[in-house]
Amino acid sequence: MPTKALIIITTIFLSSCGYFLTDHKYDYLKETEEADLNIPRDISTRPIIDYYPINSTQTNSVDGEYNIPRPQQVFSSGTSNEVRMHKLGEIRWVYVETLPSSAWPMMNDFWLASSYGLSIADPNAGVIESKTIDHEGKESKLVMKIEHGIRQASSEIFITHLTKDLDNWIRVPGEGNLEENALRGVLDYFASTPPSGGTSLVALNLNYGQKAALKQGDNNTSFIELNLEYARAWAAVDRALKEALIEVSDLDRDEGTFYVNFSRDEEKGFIRKIISRNSFIGEYKVEVKEIDSNTCWVTISSEEEEAKLFERDLLSEINQSLS
Repeated sequence: MPTKALIIITTIFLSSCGYFLTDHKYDYLKETEEADLNIPRDISTRPIIDYYPINSTQTNSVDGEYNIPRPQQVFSSGTSNEVRMHKLGEIRWVYVETLPSSAWPMMNDFWLASSYGLSIADPNAGVIESKTIDHEGKESKLVMKIEHGIRQASSEIFITHLTKDLDNWIRVPGEGNLEENALRGVLDYFASTPPSGGTSLVALNLNYGQKAALKQGDNNTSFIELNLEYARAWAAVDRALKEALIEVSDLDRDEGTFYVNFSRDEEKGFIRKIISRNSFIGEYKVEVKEIDSNTCWVTISSEEEEAKLFERDLLSEINQSLS
């Protein structure tokens, strides 16, 4: 028996050696043409992110050459699976560190298991509606909206309590609505349900639409674009500065400005790094500008010439801490 096994192994070894010892440089001549790839015709309707856009206008070209802008910086939201509730005025929402396409099936299960029930689920719009319920003698319903969060892999979940007035659905104002109770149920559901790691194919389009991106303008200046209303943009930058441990010396909400001190190690040669380990500390003005009702820009400026070298570093720190 051992002899037969040895013969089999020897045969396999010799056949393998024969393949490697044979000259294969002309094997490509034996290749045959395959059928063309079948590309869907509706790809133009699908969102495509171009991180390295080509300047078709050639406005900055010199002798046929031009500078390609830096790609947008992308930061993951980490692996802590953090879930928390936010509040800004009367608006509340749940922040969860998972993509909307992964949050969607979990929220479907949440409504099916809740006392509110599930009436409508539209993955294209990210909207889920409860069944009609009776609240204080009036016909009511809860509407959930699942959106992409500020960070790259995060979701924001909003719930609105509506009541029927004649033929119109209007939001129930004040503390009399069920929004906070429903959102706390969502918070508890995410906290108690282990992440499945699955994703919904019908809700993949919800993964596009990140609310913050570090961009570069035409004059090579950098800024953060926030797809948020001014109040939320201000609050988000305020929180980001605190999370990044960036010292705020003064602020003015009406003017949309923060005055901060930001330190960064200077770029030095090898010998200078050994002799001196001092860090440069500069004073910067962080400004939140309202572009329209749903868009704000965050810009950095400094009067110190040396500090201008680290403006993009400060923007990067703020962008990474936004949530």
